[in-house]
Amino acid sequence: MILFGGTFDPVHCGHLHVARSAGAQLSCAVHLLIAPRPQLRQPCVASYEDRWAMLQLACQPDPMLIPFDFEQTVPGPTHTITTLELLRQTTGENFVWILGSDVLMKVHLWHRTDELPDWLSFFVFQRPGFRTVDLPQNFLQTHDARELSQRPGLIHVSPNPMLALSGSQIRHLHKRGKEIKSFVTAPVYDYIISKHLYRPKDSC
Repeated sequence: MILFGGTFDPVHCGHLHVARSAGAQLSCAVHLLIAPRPQLRQPCVASYEDRWAMLQLACQPDPMLIPFDFEQTVPGPTHTITTLELLRQTTGENFVWILGSDVLMKVHLWHRTDELPDWLSFFVFQRPGFRTVDLPQNFLQTHDARELSQRPGLIHVSPNPMLALSGSQIRHLHKRGKEIKSFVTAPVYDYIISKHLYRPKDSC
């Protein structure tokens, strides 16, 4: 099972680029797992309901992108390893977790981080400005992305970097009245406009 977690505040073309790239290399659909209550970052600007609606709109045209709201059903704080434990009750697939090199630098802060190699493999995309990728402890590097689905404890760094795009950048531009239409899909853009999201009354 291929998972790409995020707040998606808003979901943008950079997210979709990474998900499609990983899905193509692994020949598998990607579940975009929306985080209702992120633990290691600032609170979201848009509500969970708005973020979930935008994620569904962004994924709708592509059957290989599956919006996934599993963590919304989990009470209390959500952690990657506990999410995987709950998912294991319904699937026997190996877990592959997609993330950027900037997030990889914070993996040592994750809950029960020493157990992660027993549960998942990482598919890493280098984020511009974070060129150095230090491998987490007890993970083995592979240059063949297809091996990630075979067993946990592996890590693959994609030669394809992430787009130089972030949700905070989009929110900042929109708050200042700048154009963001090229950074999100048309349905997501229309949703942002219709719901008056990320305008000056919202804090970034």
